[in-house]
Amino acid sequence: MPKLRNSLFYLLPPLLTLLVALTVEFKTDLSAFIIAGDNAEELMLASEMQSGALSRRYLISIGSDTGESVTGAFIEALQERLNTIDGVLEAWSPERQSQSIEAMQTLYRDYGSALYSLAPEQDLAAFFTQQGLTQRAEFLKRALLSPQGAMIKSIALQDPLLLTLNGFRTVGAQMQQAGITNTQYRNLILETAMAGLDAPQQSRIQAAIDQAFKELMQARPEAWRLEMTGVPVFAVATQQLIQGDIVQISVLSSIALMALFLLLFRSFGALLQVFTLLIIVILSAILTTAWVFGYVHGMTVAIGSTLIGICIDYPIHAVAHAQTVRAEDKTAAIIRIWPSLLLGGITTLVGYTALGASGYPGFQQIAVYAGTGIITALLLTRFILPGLVVAGSRRTLKVPLVARWASFCARFRPWLLTVLLVLLGSSLLGLQSIRWLEDMQDLTPELDYLKENDKRIRARMVSIEPGRFVLITGQDIEAALQKAEQVYPVLDRLKQQGELNEYFGLYPWLLSAQQQQRNQALFQDYLTDDNRQLWQQALREQGLSIERLGQFDYPKQDPLTLEQIFETPVKRLIDSRIISTERQTVVMIWLAEHKPEALRAALATIEDARYFSQRDMLNDMTRDYTERARILLAVGLFIIVLLLAVRYRSLLKTLQTLLPAVLAALFILSLWSLSGAAISFLHLVGFLLVVAICVDYGIFYQENRGGDIKLTYQAMAASMSTSALAFGCLGTAESTSLRILAGVVVLGVLLGFLFCPLIIKHREGA
Repeated sequence: MPKLRNSLFYLLPPLLTLLVALTVEFKTDLSAFIIAGDNAEELMLASEMQSGALSRRYLISIGSDTGESVTGAFIEALQERLNTIDGVLEAWSPERQSQSIEAMQTLYRDYGSALYSLAPEQDLAAFFTQQGLTQRAEFLKRALLSPQGAMIKSIALQDPLLLTLNGFRTVGAQMQQAGITNTQYRNLILETAMAGLDAPQQSRIQAAIDQAFKELMQARPEAWRLEMTGVPVFAVATQQLIQGDIVQISVLSSIALMALFLLLFRSFGALLQVFTLLIIVILSAILTTAWVFGYVHGMTVAIGSTLIGICIDYPIHAVAHAQTVRAEDKTAAIIRIWPSLLLGGITTLVGYTALGASGYPGFQQIAVYAGTGIITALLLTRFILPGLVVAGSRRTLKVPLVARWASFCARFRPWLLTVLLVLLGSSLLGLQSIRWLEDMQDLTPELDYLKENDKRIRARMVSIEPGRFVLITGQDIEAALQKAEQVYPVLDRLKQQGELNEYFGLYPWLLSAQQQQRNQALFQDYLTDDNRQLWQQALREQGLSIERLGQFDYPKQDPLTLEQIFETPVKRLIDSRIISTERQTVVMIWLAEHKPEALRAALATIEDARYFSQRDMLNDMTRDYTERARILLAVGLFIIVLLLAVRYRSLLKTLQTLLPAVLAALFILSLWSLSGAAISFLHLVGFLLVVAICVDYGIFYQENRGGDIKLTYQAMAASMSTSALAFGCLGTAESTSLRILAGVVVLGVLLGFLFCPLIIKHREGA
């Protein structure tokens, strides 16, 4: 039976590896790992960023810093090449003037009386006067004689008053702003069929875009270059960053931990046993996380690789104690220390559970991942490992300098405690200068080059401020459009006051059915014989045909719908500003340069309309996460104290066991404060992990269930070294978040280990 159990133990890693390969989906979307909305609108935006039109589009800029003009012929040739790439829906010029003209000729000319105004009473009163109709006739004549005369003629035959153009008068200025003002740079928009966060597919498409550009440039002497931005660009860069960190950290931590273990225990047999156990732990954690969430995030694996350094603590203690006794006593030696291992595992679980409740989305996965790993490691250490170590030879673990430090603490404890109290007082004073992180973007400086590139490209295309817009929510598209029509006049007033440069709404492309019906009803009231005669007189004065243009033939139409528009090329102009689900619809009004506070104040009285800033949302989340982390730090400590109090039924022993961990976290917090570095919720999460891990050291040292305090401290030194090494490998990552956790935890576990013999007193030989 033991042989069968051992054989199954060594067969589990390949079987679990196969199961992971066949069933687990891995993702690298950093926004899903970091960002979660607290309301329906933000959740919808997060979904749109993952799979909507906003996520699938690239902004492409071709140009040169030498002032060399980019020709329209080259852009047309590039556009043709880009449209042949597998997975590309369409590449187009951002101004889309030809498609707008086509839409006005074919679609909107039939809806002139429905879409001519947002303020029909005011506009109709100005139209239908002798002066107003004379001006309309003069405008009609100029338009017919303009280069766009053919387009105007086709519209005027059905819409002689050119009501169609009335709504589109602001679009012309916006298109001119979005158009080519500097031929040093030419721009394209490209939309893919795949979600922007589908990094493998987007990486392929980006390579194809670069290849198409290089092929066109081969025979050209110009020094043009291609730049692009958009969600797919950030997604691919993030995936490469995360994949690099995963591979680097996993390989580095595995090799380093195996080398350290071999150096400490000098046994290839023990190395095989313990690391087989760890492989089972990691694979079990991956499978459980995938079962709970449906996928496993790459950052979960990267941060979760540090779990090796924690879970290895339990078999290290078991092996260290088992190696010092005869073969027949090895199982008993492991069973003796099992209560300490179990309590230590539970307190660590408390820390990771609090981590999952922090509100940081990715940490929910990490909590499940780590919790599964810790439980699996404990069970394997208790019920499988004893049967594996029976045949091992006897030897005593000796970590350099550990015995000397314990003796030094025993000899000079009063003096060292005095120094510790002085340092503690200084640390408490230092906490007064804590500076909290306020901008979440500071947590991703490794992506700053992409942010600068994005800003530079958008400045060449249009003055829309990315990530800032007005959000309007309704139960359906009709309700959202009606609410938007209350917002437009407010934005127009802000433009007049100089507090908003421009905005980009859905009007004139679409109005609510209610407004369209109202426009038509009011317009029909003005189609009188007197007004017809005034119009014909105005046409006669301009020498225009009364027979063809003199009749008011504006039949009532059913309202133009979003579905009708989405069947035309106009869809590409507005679909990224509408997000619909079964429960609600969100309409976005994009903003140019503006004063945020003025916008917030102006929109305060309009229900379901609010100013939205992605950066402000991230900063609000940072504050929320930080406050939550503070609370969880306190709650986690309280639960750990409660567990220790129940175990020891002694306040002194409880405080002694907990104090090394708390002091370690406190000193690190003070050190960060004195350095002037901003403290984020990630630091607080790290402090909680320090407490959860270091409490294990206090438990092992306090209980000393093996009966040899020197051996117990040696085993603690080995487990501390592996934890510090595992988290230290995070410090080699490019991700700032990983490096923050590494810095906090590595220093914390080292201090927690050093404080144990100083704070918890043992008699020699006890």
